[in-house]
Amino acid sequence: MSWENLYPKESNLVKLSIKEGGMIKPLIIPGDETNGTGLCNASVYIDEKEGIIVNIRHVGYMMHHVEFNQKYWGLWGAMQYMNPENFMFLETTNYLCKLNEELDIIQHNKINTTKFDKKPLWDFIGQEDVRIFRWNNILYTCGVRRDIDKIGTGRMEMCEINFIEEFENEFIENDPSDVIESTRDRIEVPEKDTYLEKNWMPVLDMPYHFLRHADPVELVKVDCKNKSCKVIVKKYKKIAITKLDKCDLRGGSQVIPFGKHRLCITHEVFFPHHPVGNGKDAHYYHRFVFYDDDWNIVKVSKRFKFMDAMIEFNCGLAEQEDNLLITFGYQDNAAYILKMPKVVLDKIEYEKL
Repeated sequence: MSWENLYPKESNLVKLSIKEGGMIKPLIIPGDETNGTGLCNASVYIDEKEGIIVNIRHVGYMMHHVEFNQKYWGLWGAMQYMNPENFMFLETTNYLCKLNEELDIIQHNKINTTKFDKKPLWDFIGQEDVRIFRWNNILYTCGVRRDIDKIGTGRMEMCEINFIEEFENEFIENDPSDVIESTRDRIEVPEKDTYLEKNWMPVLDMPYHFLRHADPVELVKVDCKNKSCKVIVKKYKKIAITKLDKCDLRGGSQVIPFGKHRLCITHEVFFPHHPVGNGKDAHYYHRFVFYDDDWNIVKVSKRFKFMDAMIEFNCGLAEQEDNLLITFGYQDNAAYILKMPKVVLDKIEYEKL
């Protein structure tokens, strides 16, 4: 079997969107601020106060993917992390951006996290793959952090984000930014022995609720003040398509109210052996998933790619009149925002459940 035939045929969502009148734009932070290294895995949110806002993940490396006729010798197999400073750690910082109606960045600020930062104890540094949202009039980011112990234990952290002008008569010492992280809470889970928690999806119309698992569903409610996390809904049976494929629907976007349902984008990742060498490759696919009020999955799209890259990763979904705004990363090197007409949801194929 050829390498190409290892993977299911999928739709290119960007092409479908443009065909229906949509558009796509890159999300770019000036190179003198990023040292020319990667931007990826953006998260969009339409805020009543700030308008269209996006969190962009900045990584201190560029991703190089080894081609099929090349050998590779790096620690990470076919995926090579190339750092201009030859720095062995994989560090993440985040930029909060405001966009205009044409989806151009009109303001960008690196989020100042110095109030809570400590010396990292593991190789992956910073809050990764952030989702941005507002609950009870508080703007939050939530993403995984793995640098607080020597084995890389991953837990979701929820952080309150504020623009400096929101603080009256408060001086932020040595602050290089107009956006600060003013609280940081590490979310524990009912099963204390789990190693890595990531990609929880905030449910926008249910404050402090996250979809911890997309299928079978596990919905949790967090109480940062009391350091608790309670399971609210737990189902035990996977839908037929995921059982058949032996794959998992993993977290992606926020979960948004959408008509009579709730809607999110999930991802799946496959790790086949690379044709050259002994390492493994990584291939990401996404789906639209619809839930009813009882958290039953009622509709699942077939797999799609955004732009046919091996590594694509979605962290944001927002409804804007007749469109959906979708943000995603491309090969860990670039971030994009897609304006997708809602009619595309009627054009794509769905699984038979």
